[in-house]
This record gives sequence, C-alpha cells and structure tokens, in this order.
Amino acid sequence: MCDTGDGTTVVSIDIPGTDLSATIPHELGQLKSLHTLVLSENEIRGRIPHEVSDLPKLEKINLANNLITGTVPSFASEVLGSVDLSGNLLTGHLPEDFGVGHPLMKLYDVMKNSISGTIPASVLEMTNLQTLSLTRNAFSGLIPKGLGTLQYLRFLYLDNNYFVGPIPADLAHLDVKNVNGGGLEEVWLQENMLSGTVPAALAAASKLVDLFLDGNKLTGSVPRDLCRPEINSDFFSKIPDSQDRDYCDSIACPVSTAAFEGVYPCSPCRETSSNPYLGRVGECIDLSQEDILKAFYEATSFSGQWKGNVNWNDDGVPVCSYTGVTCDVNGDIISIELRDRGLTGSIPDEIGFLKYLQVLDLADNKLQGFVPSDLRLAPLNSLDISGNKIRGIIPPKLCFKEGINGNGENGDYNCQRLACPVGTYSLTGREGADYSMCKPCADGSIFLGQKECMTNSMKKGVHGPHDKGMNVNGIVGITAVLVIVGVAVSFFIALRMRQMQAKRGHAVATSEYGSDGALRANTVGVSSLPGSEIDSYYSKQAALEEGSSLPGSESLWSIRPKKKSNGIYLQPNTVGESSFPDTAEDIKFPIPAKGRPASKPTYRPTRGTDSVNESIKASAFPTGNSSRNISRKVKGASDAEAAALARAASVFGGDEKKDSLQPSTKQSEKKNEEWDYPDPNEQSPGNSVEDDDWKASPDSSKEVWLDVPKI
Repeated sequence: MCDTGDGTTVVSIDIPGTDLSATIPHELGQLKSLHTLVLSENEIRGRIPHEVSDLPKLEKINLANNLITGTVPSFASEVLGSVDLSGNLLTGHLPEDFGVGHPLMKLYDVMKNSISGTIPASVLEMTNLQTLSLTRNAFSGLIPKGLGTLQYLRFLYLDNNYFVGPIPADLAHLDVKNVNGGGLEEVWLQENMLSGTVPAALAAASKLVDLFLDGNKLTGSVPRDLCRPEINSDFFSKIPDSQDRDYCDSIACPVSTAAFEGVYPCSPCRETSSNPYLGRVGECIDLSQEDILKAFYEATSFSGQWKGNVNWNDDGVPVCSYTGVTCDVNGDIISIELRDRGLTGSIPDEIGFLKYLQVLDLADNKLQGFVPSDLRLAPLNSLDISGNKIRGIIPPKLCFKEGINGNGENGDYNCQRLACPVGTYSLTGREGADYSMCKPCADGSIFLGQKECMTNSMKKGVHGPHDKGMNVNGIVGITAVLVIVGVAVSFFIALRMRQMQAKRGHAVATSEYGSDGALRANTVGVSSLPGSEIDSYYSKQAALEEGSSLPGSESLWSIRPKKKSNGIYLQPNTVGESSFPDTAEDIKFPIPAKGRPASKPTYRPTRGTDSVNESIKASAFPTGNSSRNISRKVKGASDAEAAALARAASVFGGDEKKDSLQPSTKQSEKKNEEWDYPDPNEQSPGNSVEDDDWKASPDSSKEVWLDVPKI
C-alpha cells in the first residue's frame, strides 16, 4: 500500500496467509516510510534483517507462524506498538534493551519459539503494554518484580517455561492502577517450576477471568478469595448447578491430589504415593525408594547406559547394592555418588522425595535441564552438580535451605554455595567454605557450576595472584605464530616439489590449474612423465631392446603429423629444446591441481570450418593408471593433420582396433612388447618418406609436438 498523498511512497506491506515461500529481503530497509509489515501465516525463512528492524517509522510487524530463524532483534522505531513473532524457530535471548524506546508498545508476542534466558528488566519501560506473551519457550529465572507497575497490562502469558521462584505479589497492583477501562484479565503461569505460595493479593484483581497455576511447585492452598465462579469457569461449564463444586479446584488441585491437567476434577493420592504441591499434573509421586531410583535411572540414561560397571538396570539387585548408593542400617538411602559416570538427560523431581538422602554427588557428567526445587525436600547436607550442562539458576527455596554445603552458617545464605551461577566458574564449581570465590568467565559461559570456562580464553590472570593460566593475548599470539609457521612450511614444501618436478621433467601447472590454465614448456629435455611411474614400468619388463635409452636420456621421441602420408612415425628429438610449440597457436593441456577430485571431464566437439577439436587420452603407457583426459584444439589444421591427430588419439588412447603400433624390432620379433618405434630412416610400407619430411620446424603453426619417453 502506498501513501495516499503522493501515491508512490510505500507505507504498508500486508501479505498474510498466501503460502509465500521466501526470505525477507534486506532491500525492505530502504522503505523508510514503511509503518506496517504483515507476512504472517506463510513460509518465510531465514533471519529478520537488521535493515528491517532499523526501520524508523515501523508501527506494526507481524511475522507470526513462519519458519524464521535467528534471534529476536532490537527494533529501532520509537512508534512501534505491536510485535508478533510467534510460531517461528527463533532462538537465543531477548535483547536486554528490548523494551527501551518503546513507550507505545501494546503487544509483544514471541510465543512458541525456542527463546531462552530471563525476562530483561527493560520490559518495565513499555509503559503502555497490554499483552505480554512468552508462552512455550525456554525462559528461566525469576518473574520480574515490578510488573504491577504496568498499569495497562491485561494479558500475561508466561506458561510452559522454566521460571522459578515465587509469584510476584505486586501483580495484584495491576487492577488497582487500571483506571482507564483496563484491568488484569488473564494470567497463565502453568507448567513452570514456580515455588512458594499463591499470593492472596491476587484476589484484588476484580476483572480476572483466567488464572492457571497448575504444574508448578507451589505449596499451601489457593486463597479462598480467589475461588470465584467467574475464574476459570470453563472447567465447570458442563457440571450441573445442583452439583457441589469447589471453585478452588478450577485454579489448582489441592495437595495430596492429582489430575490429568492439574485442575478439576481432582483425585486423591494412593497410600503409597504422595504429592506436596498444588495442581499436580498426572499422578502422585510414588514414595518407594526402588521406584524413585528407577525414575532417576531412566531420566539420566538419555544416551544409553552409564559408564563403568553399573548394576542399576540389573534384575534382582537390591537398591542398597546399586552402584554409588549407600544405605543406613535400616535400608534407607542416605547417599548417591555418581561422579563422572556419563549420566545424560536431566535430574528428575522424584530424587527430592528420598526422605533420608544426605549426599547427592552428580558432578562431572553430561546432565542438562534445570535444578529441581524438589531437592529442598530431602535432608541434604552435601550437593554437587558441578561440571555438567545445567542451565538457569538455583531455585530460591533451595538456596534458603540450611545445611547444604554449609549454607546458612552464621545466617549466610548464598546460592553460590550450591553452584557457581551462569557466566562464572571456580575450581570446584561452587563457592567453598574456604571462601574460594566464583570468578567471572570472559566467554559468557551459560551453565551452572562450571569448573572452567567454556573456551581457553579465561582471563585467570586478572582474578588473583594464585591463579595460573594464559590470558587472551597469549592465546592469540601463539595462534598467530603457528599460522605463520604453517604457511611458511607449506610454501617451502610446495616450492621443493615444483623444483623436483622440474628436475624430473614434469609439466608444472601455473594456474588454478596454473596462472593461465596451461602447462609450462619442458625445457629440461627429459621425459615429462613422473619418474616413479617410468621406473615402475621398466622394472616390470622382462627384457628391453638392446641399445634403447633409459629414462632421463636426452634423446627423446617426438610425434607430429606427417606432411605426405596418413601414417604417424616417431623421430628422435635432436633440437635440444622443449618439444612444445611456442607460437600463438600452441596446444595447451590444462591439468587439474593436486588434490582436486579426479573426475573425468566430458568434452564436446566444437563446430567450425577452421578448427579440429579432439579429445584424446595421453598416457606414457596404455595400460598404466596415470592416464589423463586432455582436450586439444588446433586452429587452421588441414584435413590431413586432423587425420593425423585422430591417429595420435588412437595410439595414446590405447584403442587397439585403430592403427595401433605393432611390437616389432629389427633384431627379433617380441610378441610380448606393447610398443613399436619404427626406424625414422626406414620407409613405411606404401609410403614414401623424404628427408625433408622429418626436418624439425618448430616455428610451424601446423605442427604438434609431444614429449614421450624413449624406450
């Protein structure tokens, strides 16, 4: 759509649901007046170009339900009011400044992506925000305090992530401050790892119609003031009014119960199981030690059985005899030590329900996921999760549990006693009782409890006098030196190889295949075939003609078309120079560079009245393995010369049916020999050979000279 004023300025692009398959062109950034971009419900791929996110007048961008990859960009427009990037393949974190400079933002929707990290505090700068949707991503950390200051917020969707910690009580302030027809209406927090209790202050949200809290680690009970018929009324839509109902069940099932969705209808736990949480989804937790360890083994064997001699999966083995398990005299599990056992997967919630567990050592494995807050239920005094790939933060309820790794001594509660936070490291992966500190990583490590930074770019030298290690400048310097040495050695080797090739008489390429795609002239006066192949050939011959020259002899055989016959003869090259012509019509042989695939190129004849295009196979010996396809084009060749070239192709191509040279010599007939070199002074049957026919004429543009070894 163009501006109605001038009719030429593009101000809107609105193409939803047209099965458009494309990428977003960078050229859209040239539309400086564009205020609307809608490409939703298509097959848009690739990243969002920064030229688009930098558009200064953009008011609405909707790229929902496509195949867009990359990260969420920072948008530059200060008049931007709506961003919908939901249903794509976005990864990474939200920009720390994603809320800066957007006072008019009303909708921010990135649901159904794979975005991780925390919610940046800059969200509070979007003072007109009405809808914030982060559903079904991989967000973690705490729900920011201060969301209650967003007085126009009506819809908050944070479900199906990995948020931990309490529900901010100031969410209730939203309703108090909403005096302009707004009011908090929907809050979706289900399927996270939130802990604590449900804030009673939420009852102050008078316009609240949806409040979903199931699938968390919340304890206590739902405040009765929240249990109103209008909240989550859909769950009772098919229940007769005459039937008794507990409206609290529509928010979350009570403790010691469970349900398919964590809400009404709720079922009580069996005697052998338990559930301490509100809104338990699925079944209650089995308290049997054997079942808990079975769940633990399944959750940590994602890539197969653990390392070493492990009997956890063996039949008939009692749990107290499991590898790494220690029980007390009563048969209760008090310790699980599985350091460096190759565990993969995640730590299951059930492990926290071992009532007597005091020691849990899972260090130096390959565990992922997040630390379950259920661990606070076990009487742990030692916990080691260092050296894994665990993300997020230590759940606050676990941080405030006294006794774990000395935590809480003298009133000092510190999450770093359990694991160094993301972006830091220590030699033990946590802060020790000796006050060894978690130190920052230069590479921005993203895992909890790291014993070293992810790369070798640790700036250990800046952390203290006792740290040892190489800083970034040292690593870069050594790398640069190694690269220079490697280049110099490679150049020296290549130079030596070219010199050796020249000494042997090899044709040396001077392009990619050489600088001009051709072969240099062989000026050494020896065979241009590899010496190793020639030597190998001669070592396999039972006998040679008496008086024949060995490889490396200065006497070469050259082949050229006869002027007065259709036969092709060989003559000693006595010119003493390279047998390759040096005129403008030289025949050049492109040779693939060493290391390229040995594919067989296909050559097609070129039409023309003054050219002959022949594809021949040049090789020292027809039965050898060093054959190479060569395409040659001789301009101005006569019919006789073309026929001569064809016969040359037959000879070097090993075609036994077309005028192949017969093995014979003056001394004896040897049927086992493959080659015959006629005496140049002897006349070929049926042909008259004159001395002038064999005179070397290197300046002739009608002649073709090839180096072949004398045998």
